[in-house]
Amino acid sequence: MQQIFHRNWLFAGHESEWAEPGAYQLFTRSGAPIVIVRGQDNVLRAFYNSCRHRGAPVTRDVCGVAKRLTCQYHSWSYDTQGKLKAVPDSRSFVDLDTDELALVPVRCEVWQGWVFVNEDSEADSLVNFLGPICEQMLDINGPGMRRVGRQIHRVEANWKLMVDAFLEVYHIRTVHPDNAALLYDDQSVTVSMLPNGHSRLTTEKREELRDFPMVSDQYDNPSVGLLWRQTSTSFGIFPNLVVPMDTGAFTFLSMWPVDQRTTELELNWFAPEWQGDEVPEEHLQRLELFDTVMAQDKANMAPIQASVESPGAQPFQIGWHERLIHHFQRAVDLSIGPDLLPAGTAVSTALDSYVER
Repeated sequence: MQQIFHRNWLFAGHESEWAEPGAYQLFTRSGAPIVIVRGQDNVLRAFYNSCRHRGAPVTRDVCGVAKRLTCQYHSWSYDTQGKLKAVPDSRSFVDLDTDELALVPVRCEVWQGWVFVNEDSEADSLVNFLGPICEQMLDINGPGMRRVGRQIHRVEANWKLMVDAFLEVYHIRTVHPDNAALLYDDQSVTVSMLPNGHSRLTTEKREELRDFPMVSDQYDNPSVGLLWRQTSTSFGIFPNLVVPMDTGAFTFLSMWPVDQRTTELELNWFAPEWQGDEVPEEHLQRLELFDTVMAQDKANMAPIQASVESPGAQPFQIGWHERLIHHFQRAVDLSIGPDLLPAGTAVSTALDSYVER
């Protein structure tokens, strides 16, 4: 996993979750614990959650607000920009240079309100990594969004199988016959393979059901254009994020590997800002329907995990309408590196020339 999750930009949240200077949250999804904090200068930064004294965490809380991050082992204290500010009995340390003992930084960048981290200090910028997705998602007005809710589900399936399931709509008539298949026309689909393993999947909404709660634009985002109103457009952001977009609300689905056969599926719902603390009923209706669809997907995954490990399942047959799966798995190979792949397992390069630049 290190070749994939330590070298790519990972979604960590929305900037509104760090609402004030000193607000911090722990991020542990990539392996090493990371603390993301809004500085007194209002800039979001990320650091390894490890004191420079003897490695103890500088915070043990999942989230909070503090002027300083203080190790609870020996009380070394750091400001919100990661600088070491206080060392008890500092005279007992020979040649202690506090300027050289700041918290070790982790790449943290924000695009349109969305916060990403990357443990690779040599990685390209977030904007360059996202490439054409930046322009294509610009209508959504990320800074004007607010999180409706979050759910985390443990699914007995490999994380890549989970990603595969959200990169095609070929399955909706079989798995979702009473909801998604009624709302979307799986014969009117456009797919785009984008650089860096990203993708776009656009499915036309059925005209006769435009007023259904999940696809109605009565409570929508006024900034979005015609594409969003007539289709369901889903972006795959490598390695593990899928974002199905809609005019009124949308979801960030993150597939986090627990082990080879287990994934934590994290769902974060966002909608345009509303007045007050209570979530509007129309958003709750959308979530209820989305929950039903997701329950069907989750129930489908564990049996698939068991069956794909059978010798009878190999090799897979990937259709033209499933080519985003090929594109994703090819990106996985490139992240791991050809020298580390088991013999005979590399994904074909046949579709590389179809990637949109």
